[in-house]
Amino acid sequence: MTLLNVVLVDDEPLCRQDLRDILAGFPAVKLVGEAGTLSEATALVRKVQPDLIFLDLSLGHKSGFDFLRSISPTPLCIAVTADPTQGATAFEFDLVDYLVKPVEETRLRQALLRAARRANIPVSNRDTPNYLAQISDQKVLIQGNEIQQIEAMGNYVILHSTKGKGIVRSTLRNIIAPFPKNSFIQLSRSRWVARNHVSGWHRKSSKLVLSLRDKTEISASRRHTPSVIKHLFPPPSSEREFS
Repeated sequence: MTLLNVVLVDDEPLCRQDLRDILAGFPAVKLVGEAGTLSEATALVRKVQPDLIFLDLSLGHKSGFDFLRSISPTPLCIAVTADPTQGATAFEFDLVDYLVKPVEETRLRQALLRAARRANIPVSNRDTPNYLAQISDQKVLIQGNEIQQIEAMGNYVILHSTKGKGIVRSTLRNIIAPFPKNSFIQLSRSRWVARNHVSGWHRKSSKLVLSLRDKTEISASRRHTPSVIKHLFPPPSSEREFS
């Protein structure tokens, strides 16, 4: 397997830890070093010659742009910054992507895939994405096929999975985007269900209720009921047409 060698450059250890945790979900990505200062970064990049750098554009009183000007040849670079106004300057460096802190896992994943395409290196051999989620004060890697439901909650998304309820800082749209088309069925404005986890549906009063393989039952909103039925056709033989 061809590996994408990656270096992290950030003066905040916790930010490097977050990036490290996400990159651990990509078997074709190899983290070859980390640096917290520009001098450390310069020495490290010259030594290991990585394919890709995740670069914080503000390293103490120094600028990540100064670092990019000082090295040659310049590896592929994904900028990471807390200042969104730096984007205009970033264009002159042909960056792979420009991420604003706090970095969402889905956005980082997209940036990494973009870098891999530019380097002609496949970074994932999985059919569905994985997500690093918070479950009971612990970070847990949830595989795409383990997700039963996706629920939007403000700036976060709850992944209902076979491992429990995991919280990810992202949007519902960004979580669903990497999956194959029609993998999820929309039940309401804020909730989607994984099609491969649905075992059937039935009527309860005036509502359409879906049954999952783990015996969980979820109601569809009246507005989304027609499209849900269309996606689930044909219904279980014991059920009549829902009206």
